[in-house]
Amino acid sequence: MGTQQTIVDASSPDQIAKAIVTVNQALGLRQIGLDALWKLYYAPDHTMTRAELEIRFGLLEDHFGLYCRRVAEELGANDPDALALVNSSQDEHGIVVLTLKPSVVTAIKSHAFSK
Repeated sequence: MGTQQTIVDASSPDQIAKAIVTVNQALGLRQIGLDALWKLYYAPDHTMTRAELEIRFGLLEDHFGLYCRRVAEELGANDPDALALVNSSQDEHGIVVLTLKPSVVTAIKSHAFSK
């Protein structure tokens, strides 16, 4: 997690979109991970607190994390971070906030995935 350059940041929107499509075709991974991705995408500024996401989707590393790792692996990452599609920060109260990486937002916007 964090803001360091990753394979996701270095990938083109087209590459990210293709990786998302590939992962979406895998049985078992798709629904919870994809639902969390959409929830973040449609959130204001593509940002939510970790707690909000975990209330809805459970421990993020379990489902959304697996989804993120698989997308990053499709892009060529070896042993990617559990939340490779998001940047993590803390707000002024110390609450962990997750924001979709700009490259992921661009991939979704430019490829107009239908929900």
